[in-house]
Amino acid sequence: MTTTIKVGVIGATGNVGQSVVKGLLSSSTNFAITNFTRQASIHSRSNQKLHEQGVSIVDYDLSQPRETLVEKLSEITVLVSCMAWEHLDLQLPWIEAAKSAGVERFVPSEWVGPSPAGVIDIKDKKLQVLGAIQRARLPYTLIDVGCWHSVFVPKIPSGRSDSAHSIYIDHRIVGDGNQRFALTDLPDIGKYVARIVSDPRTVNKHVFAYTDVMSMNEMWDTMASVSGENPIKDHVSEGELHTIIRDCAKRLAANPESAHHPSKIMDTANFNMGQYRISWCIRGDNTPDYAEYLGCLDFWSLFPDFPKGRSLEAFYREVINGPAPS
Repeated sequence: MTTTIKVGVIGATGNVGQSVVKGLLSSSTNFAITNFTRQASIHSRSNQKLHEQGVSIVDYDLSQPRETLVEKLSEITVLVSCMAWEHLDLQLPWIEAAKSAGVERFVPSEWVGPSPAGVIDIKDKKLQVLGAIQRARLPYTLIDVGCWHSVFVPKIPSGRSDSAHSIYIDHRIVGDGNQRFALTDLPDIGKYVARIVSDPRTVNKHVFAYTDVMSMNEMWDTMASVSGENPIKDHVSEGELHTIIRDCAKRLAANPESAHHPSKIMDTANFNMGQYRISWCIRGDNTPDYAEYLGCLDFWSLFPDFPKGRSLEAFYREVINGPAPS
């Protein structure tokens, strides 16, 4: 009889969470999935859709005694956090409760490319979460997936790529555009996660899962090949990125306005993406070679026969021919 792996997902209605749930549901491994959702969202349409797919919906309230959360986790084998970067610290109560409940593996919110400390503020916060996991001696697996395909979508003269071109991303080519970095299509993240968490070799390990490794020049050339048009090519230097990061940091520190004010949202986006682009496109952190240096296990070395996810070329083709994830 096939053993059922009971997986709890925190934040299953978000972008990554939806991918994780779909990947678990489509896996040949027998997963029983629970979505842990805030009490205020228990009856949301998103949770109703998950329930219709066979996902159990359990509410939580972190203001309640820890024992309440421990009880909710008592039958969970693997706990996967898909919390957004703004709420990384909210994983701490889950770590404590998971340890007390005997959860066999915790997957914290990573979902980007590998990087050392001191390069990306968000990554540094994730490293602090890892410290809390290790201090608790809670079994874990870190999963990095590189840059998502949907982050960089070059503009073309016809406007056919505009629907997937985010206004929150600076799409200029960084430096000479030749530094290659890892890419993964968002819907494929869940498929990789399902394979990783069902393998005992990945417990207490850092796994790097990705689909493509390309430079920005190669990405722009791919869009040209797919669309038959020449994408707009503007460049930004490393020095300009450092200036953007510094100026945005100053305004964010001095700005008393709401976190949802448009000016603050843009400064936050430019600050975060400025750091990511230095890591990816200048330093070369987001590569299989550097990930190996950091001690990561390579997904394709672990699972050489696993089906490859959708390529960037296929993603761009969908972008210009119809709706695509943005």
